[in-house]
Amino acid sequence: MTDRELTLTYLRLFATGDIEGLGRLLSPELRFRGTLHSFDSAADYLESLRTDPPEPTPYRLLSVTDDKDTVALFYEYLKPERPLLVAQLFRISQQRISSIDLAFDSCRFMQQAKVRNTDDS
Repeated sequence: MTDRELTLTYLRLFATGDIEGLGRLLSPELRFRGTLHSFDSAADYLESLRTDPPEPTPYRLLSVTDDKDTVALFYEYLKPERPLLVAQLFRISQQRISSIDLAFDSCRFMQQAKVRNTDDS
């Protein structure tokens, strides 16, 4: 599997909520830095996803750029409320994802979470 294929597989599995599938793609020493969370191991990242799993959500891929051992993905995560623009930079080592840098508009994400929490009250 090429680095590009590896990251596109990651995105597909994340978007379908397949956390165990994601685990097979990650280096145990994964470094994850995101807008809301940071983790220094695949185990911690996966435990966070198990605790608060992603809802299966379609996406629209906008751009894939790869170079040597990095792949950048830009996509719209097609949330029911409205699309969320996401950028991710992956570093690959020994056919595993060793690092993920994630960026998205957290203000809108937090507003949507607040609305859901209010609805649950």
